[in-house]
Amino acid sequence: GETEANVQNLVLGQGDSPLTERGLAVARIAAADNNINGKGLKYWRTYCSDLYRAHRTARIVLGLEMDRHDDRCEEDNLSEVDLIVDARLRELAKGAREGFDKSLTYDEATAARLDRAQNDQSKSEMQMPILESIDDAWDRAQSWIDSLIEEAIADYYSSQILREPGSAEECNSKKSPNSSNTPKIYDVFALSHSALIRTMIHQMVESQLPPDYLRTNEGSLRIPNLSRTIIDVQPYRNNNDGGGGHNRNNDEKIWGIKSKWTASLVELTDVSHLGEKASHVPPYL
Repeated sequence: GETEANVQNLVLGQGDSPLTERGLAVARIAAADNNINGKGLKYWRTYCSDLYRAHRTARIVLGLEMDRHDDRCEEDNLSEVDLIVDARLRELAKGAREGFDKSLTYDEATAARLDRAQNDQSKSEMQMPILESIDDAWDRAQSWIDSLIEEAIADYYSSQILREPGSAEECNSKKSPNSSNTPKIYDVFALSHSALIRTMIHQMVESQLPPDYLRTNEGSLRIPNLSRTIIDVQPYRNNNDGGGGHNRNNDEKIWGIKSKWTASLVELTDVSHLGEKASHVPPYL
């Protein structure tokens, strides 16, 4: 959600800032949509960045926080969603520019930070915030995706009942539409930050982006605040099957420790769930 630093036009990166009343209000609008808040679309996992601004926004959107503006909100009605905080979803670290005006170049921000340190009467040693490359950010984001794939695969095969020929379980499974041959969908909610989301989109589905996608003034993919992007990630087997039969142990060998996957773009930066507020939601760099 919108933060005080956003209003002041400051670079945040992995620094943090409180949400504004506007940021809280837009989060509450998103929380009213059952396809967003997890009430209509049941999530298999829910994640957010470990930075306060993202964690607070996710809690509001998922109904984990009481709303003092809504008299109907009672503690008993709070969501029971298990929100997982994961540092791999935090914003890109932006080095010397963090905490300074967005108009400053990196060199200008570095000089300003050095000047501030020299004028600091406490004479404490200056700590330069780390600067993260796109590759480094993608490495941690990809690690998060890989871990999700591995957990989903493990869950899928652990949920398959080991059936003996002619058993009641086997007969019932043949009658059920949710047999072992039916794909299982694992819907995951993840609330992160614009630069990391942009990085993930480009790395995963850049070739699928429409040519007329919305851009910021700097020419980057525009990520409106609290917009929703949906990417379908599907694992696929390695080629070292070896012709083995279909059983759980063999499947685990085929998938391997690091599963391969493909990604398809389903929805890009949609803000329809924000209603009339959609046109007033700014992109945050």
